[in-house]
Amino acid sequence: MTSLAEDNAALEQKSPRERLAWAVERFGERLLFTSSFGAGAGVLLHLWSEVARELPVVFLDTNFHFPETLEYRDRLVAQLGLRLEIVRPAWTREQFLADEGELYLIDPDRCCALNKVAPLEPRRRAAAAWISGLRRDQSATRAATPILLADGDGPLKVHPIASMTARDVEAYLAAHGIPEHPLKARRFLSIGCAPCTRPVADGEDERAGRWAGTAKTECGLHLPVVGDGPQR
Repeated sequence: MTSLAEDNAALEQKSPRERLAWAVERFGERLLFTSSFGAGAGVLLHLWSEVARELPVVFLDTNFHFPETLEYRDRLVAQLGLRLEIVRPAWTREQFLADEGELYLIDPDRCCALNKVAPLEPRRRAAAAWISGLRRDQSATRAATPILLADGDGPLKVHPIASMTARDVEAYLAAHGIPEHPLKARRFLSIGCAPCTRPVADGEDERAGRWAGTAKTECGLHLPVVGDGPQR
């Protein structure tokens, strides 16, 4: 049995497709894949359609997504023949706003905990590994992202496209005829819930438009990676 460090070193030399295939072979039906269907998500979704078409893509519908995101989701699901499963909070948008008000403005961490982390927890507990589209060039907090990341008592995090750059993503989408999220043209480079996402200005990193004006950088599903580089 190889160690995590040995697997990381080996996978670092592989292509994103090979890394994903490794995870599918290793974990099978206990492999969780969540996609936000945001900017650049088409790369991993396309790879999934080729390597793991029989396994589901889980979409976390917080009730606060841009309409463009939902339309983009449906377009890619149809184009790629994906098996989509949708996870939602226990309440509607209207119920949440009536009970909590504009919580995303007052306490965005609690808002994410209620609308993202909690609804996905049963899937997370059942999974042995979790595929995610984190990339090192997205922000400083993701610069040290390894291919494999042990996440406490949770499933092993697997980041097949961690080494890809924004330019790589654009080239891949173009080469495979995968459309980009419609908001990308308006400089929404990282797309989450509408109330907490703004366009990115020139010179800002990809995720600067998420929770702008706050110290928050992640929703709680993926924590910042601390370290000097991917080889940890």
